[in-house]
Amino acid sequence: MMIEYKSFKSYDNEEIFYIELGEGRPLVYVVGFGDTVEMAYPHALRWSERFHCVLFDHRGYGKTPYTPKGGVEESARDLHSLLCALNLDDVVLVGYSMGGSVAFSYFEQFGSERIGRLVLLDTNPKLINDSSWNLGLWQGLYTSQDYEHDLHVIEDNPPLFHLSFFVRASTPVSVGIPADFPDSDDLDGWFDRALKITGLRERFIRKVFFKEASEDQRRLERLYWESMTGGNWLHIIEKIDVPTKCIFAEPGSFYSPRTGEWLVNRLPQGTLETLSNATHMCPKEKFEDLVGIVERFGTD
Repeated sequence: MMIEYKSFKSYDNEEIFYIELGEGRPLVYVVGFGDTVEMAYPHALRWSERFHCVLFDHRGYGKTPYTPKGGVEESARDLHSLLCALNLDDVVLVGYSMGGSVAFSYFEQFGSERIGRLVLLDTNPKLINDSSWNLGLWQGLYTSQDYEHDLHVIEDNPPLFHLSFFVRASTPVSVGIPADFPDSDDLDGWFDRALKITGLRERFIRKVFFKEASEDQRRLERLYWESMTGGNWLHIIEKIDVPTKCIFAEPGSFYSPRTGEWLVNRLPQGTLETLSNATHMCPKEKFEDLVGIVERFGTD
């Protein structure tokens, strides 16, 4: 697969790599935590049949080089710089997972400048649950203690973090029904569960999840997790003044449509659609359904 990358200088003169395909109304897809342009390229190809589709790699991922600065707020500033560099207006902005956090941060920093429509795909304005919020990560069960644990593990034991992240994202979980997951620090348990979920060979699983990561890479990944998972954009929702489509997996894994219902009840122009029999991996699981929903919303 040959992907033609381009680059631009962001607001701080750092080089950010992106792709653009197709013609028409601009559609910018902001990928999730740990994802890259290459991973989302099949979606870009399909959307490019109807849109001028643009994707970029977050700092330190894919083609975009490592920088000391990183995180959701930084990606939002890179997104704004990209829209300005390409002179894109009336954009259909699609944010998946962490990409939704980037979208929230964009609206917090720049309002709806250059944005015509917004798609929030299985994402959340506040991931940590507490006494006043139970619609966050892990179907409302992720706590500040879990967050502190992850900040430690993401740098000290990346395979454990990545395996547990993947298994939780890929396992259907219904609200109110506890999932039978391994203990948080049981590396072998998470590894065995990943083998069962994927059906792949042990050697391949080790190749994917046990890759060596430099100190800089681990630090940058922590920055993204810290800024996304520790963020709180509840106050932004009622200020999003463009038509917004919320798309959530049903029953979900990380999140549930309950979060989507909360969002559309507060968004000035929000509507909700669900992807049935899906998890947080819904962009792959429900590829055709997702492509169609976004196409219809972007061309209404």
